[in-house]
Amino acid sequence: MECEFPPKMEEDLTHVRRKRLTTEMGLVCLEDYPYTVSIRLHGKHWCGGAIVGKQWVLTAAQCFDYVSKEEVSVRMGSVFRDFGGRILAVTDIRRHPDYRTDQYYPEHNLAMIKMNIPIMLSSRVQVVSVASIGSDLPSLFGETIVTGFGSVVTGQIREGENQELRRMIVKEMSRGECRKVYGNDYRLQHDHMCLQSVMKGVALCAGDTGDPAVHFSGLNRAGTLHGIALFSGTEECALKSKPGVYAKVSYSKAWIDKILNNQDNNESADSGDNTIPVDIL
Repeated sequence: MECEFPPKMEEDLTHVRRKRLTTEMGLVCLEDYPYTVSIRLHGKHWCGGAIVGKQWVLTAAQCFDYVSKEEVSVRMGSVFRDFGGRILAVTDIRRHPDYRTDQYYPEHNLAMIKMNIPIMLSSRVQVVSVASIGSDLPSLFGETIVTGFGSVVTGQIREGENQELRRMIVKEMSRGECRKVYGNDYRLQHDHMCLQSVMKGVALCAGDTGDPAVHFSGLNRAGTLHGIALFSGTEECALKSKPGVYAKVSYSKAWIDKILNNQDNNESADSGDNTIPVDIL
């Protein structure tokens, strides 16, 4: 199992300064974050996402500006970005109906993408629950984890081979403070929140758009999805002092539930087996 790989005993400090999502030992177990997926464009990593239903992944709508479903696929069930697990085709992309491509800092920046077959659940592939309508990120108990396969070098989404899954522990910054930090560089919308790494030199980077921010606590060890990564400034990844901007999924929970409930209704009405074999890589 990937979780049983020996941890890295030595760290390349030069590399550490360039990392964005990372653990102290440089290794993340997918069994701890089995909802995390790599969304692919033309077979290469493009955005992050989270499994939220039997055939659905939630991510950022901006990942699909000027992109068709035929260009997109999803890798799940692997701790590595470029091999292992399964790759599923995408049959539908539904951006939030209030998302606007002509708005520079759009509200409702979320999209649901549908897999070609029902997702086969395992210890490395699991659905994560979505925060309830209007709920805020808990601040007193537990911790919030962002996971993703993005780059470790600014501006190079597809840098490196077999990039492993990394994580970042974050805390929420108040909207007032976040506005002061960004100034005129970013306009926070009503459904945005700001999350900053608890460790300096660790931040979102290229390819981390769509990464899930999930809150864990002693009472909720499976985690609850609260945010989807959108933006984190333009500085070199390891030099970023600004928090990342995330879409609050609780503000769009009704829309997400509507899509998931329609899926369940369609499945119950269809008694045939229309699944398509999936290659295991």
